[in-house]
Amino acid sequence: MTITNKTIVLDLDDTLYSEIDYLKSGYRYIASKISNNPANLYGIMLEKYELGENVFDYLETELNISKSSLLDYYRFHKPNIELYEGVMDFLNKLSQSYKFSIVTDGRSRTQRNKIQALGLEPFLSNIVISEEIGSEKPNITNFQKAVVGLNSKQNFYIGDNIKKDFITPNKMGWTTICLKDAGQNIHKQDFYFTDEYLPNYCFNSWSEIYSFFNSQC
Repeated sequence: MTITNKTIVLDLDDTLYSEIDYLKSGYRYIASKISNNPANLYGIMLEKYELGENVFDYLETELNISKSSLLDYYRFHKPNIELYEGVMDFLNKLSQSYKFSIVTDGRSRTQRNKIQALGLEPFLSNIVISEEIGSEKPNITNFQKAVVGLNSKQNFYIGDNIKKDFITPNKMGWTTICLKDAGQNIHKQDFYFTDEYLPNYCFNSWSEIYSFFNSQC
């Protein structure tokens, strides 16, 4: 029987999967839509990104395609992305003991496409997306909605962004857990914040996170 009084609330980008993979997926999709040689254009786009240049400005200037059209391709494509190693195992093994919810900032269609591509929907009791509710983390509303209706007595939050992920659940009395950046996060981690911003625990992998929860059972 599923225990309904414990909830694990999850961030999405750079917590459950690598956001740089979403960027690469978007670039490949754009290249396939606008070029007769998509592999070559994709390589150019990725090189310019790595150099810190604005890829969409470059494409608009060089190929005379409106930036708004390019951004629509990027934001609304069906991404080719995969969960980090260990995430699906974590969800499967703990799904009888915990409810799961997601709190993520971004556009509704973009984030829901990611959730669908990652196969997360069957595990989730609530999905909270900033565009859909009109507020972003660390607003308390976003976190409250993640557990609404779940009768949860103990809440955990797993994220990666020190600036906005942990300060509010810390204040709410949740247990906060950070997945440490392995060097590829789009938004680099900065632990030089005051204690209220910092997570209770930090782990290097999802297998370590699972071991932590397994020890709680």
